[in-house]
Amino acid sequence: MEDYYQILRVHPNASETTIRKAYRKLALQYHPDKTGNSEELNAYFKKINEAYKVLSNAEQRKQFHLQYYALHHYEPLLNNSNEILSACKNLLKQIIQQGDYINEEAIVLNIQENILNDNNLFILKTEKNKFIQQQIQKEILQIVNKLNFINGNDLYNFLIKKFPFAEEVEKEMFLEVLKKKKQEYYWDKYKFFLALLIALLICLGIYSIT
Repeated sequence: MEDYYQILRVHPNASETTIRKAYRKLALQYHPDKTGNSEELNAYFKKINEAYKVLSNAEQRKQFHLQYYALHHYEPLLNNSNEILSACKNLLKQIIQQGDYINEEAIVLNIQENILNDNNLFILKTEKNKFIQQQIQKEILQIVNKLNFINGNDLYNFLIKKFPFAEEVEKEMFLEVLKKKKQEYYWDKYKFFLALLIALLICLGIYSIT
């Protein structure tokens, strides 16, 4: 089950009138007569109808809240590419403010399930604003720079699959950061054992001399 509020791009406390207006706008925008024979857009049109069918019915809307929405942490609704970019910038600011006390797994999850969820990725794809898409990826690159190699690599793989780079140079920038992160990760992981090995070799060298 998906978040029907996000599909219709309305808030959870939206009135029946607001929901109806949002549905009419989206239904008109993504009607097959306008979008042509696009399998992806036709599937989205079906989601719009499904969401409206549930949210326009008081009892079904209540059940939706009980079964799905009440169990999920609410994040501000993002309606366009600019708002998605702003969400990335705000997340980066929070990360910088928190310093060394960030929850890296939560950051990755926030990007995957909220900021760049399927609905928001669809918005980015349909608006086709290449400049904003590149700015979003630059913001995420800065976020990756604040994460360890494991979490940064998870985020990179997510982008490759869900939000591919328009230019090869952008991909190379991510790979360069991850290369340094990987070196740092394995150095931190094995430096104790390396120091122990060096100390052992020194002791053996001294012992052999004496």
